[in-house]
Amino acid sequence: MARASGLMAAVGGWLRTILYADGADVGAANPLPVYVVPVADDWHPDLQVDEAANDSDKTFTVPADTEWYICWIWVEYASTATVGVRQLVVQLQDDAADVIGEIRMGLAQAASLTRYYQIGPSLGDLVAARDGDWLMTPLMSTTVLPAGYVVRIYDNNAVAAAADDMVVQMMVMARAV
Repeated sequence: MARASGLMAAVGGWLRTILYADGADVGAANPLPVYVVPVADDWHPDLQVDEAANDSDKTFTVPADTEWYICWIWVEYASTATVGVRQLVVQLQDDAADVIGEIRMGLAQAASLTRYYQIGPSLGDLVAARDGDWLMTPLMSTTVLPAGYVVRIYDNNAVAAAADDMVVQMMVMARAV
């Protein structure tokens, strides 16, 4: 009975499939067959940025004929002296504005503070700020959004939505579909 196993590896924009036949050692007398299949997915990094002042509600929409894979999100949030508890949320919406997911930061933000938030796959979930101002929060590792879907980053209490300053940089891998 023949035994076969396989290994797939992306190499230089090509998907290489290596098949081992009959369980034999690969060598000069028993060459390894390699099948090369072109990969049609041309993912490329695309930094999304909103650095407008006086706004703690940012929205990013996946363009038409595009998909995004979210790699990470960086938020710099400076709250004004307006009293209130701010809760930073990353919300995912479908193309009909239905909420399909939310990530809430592990620590709320009070007035007159500047905090730095790092959101990404495989990050820990901090419920206390490191160095007094830095938090990290995990993001699902399979966050792929089709055209028309939305990433909204905002203070869900809207304490000083038109006065607080929020700078957002979000790295996505984008591809045309």
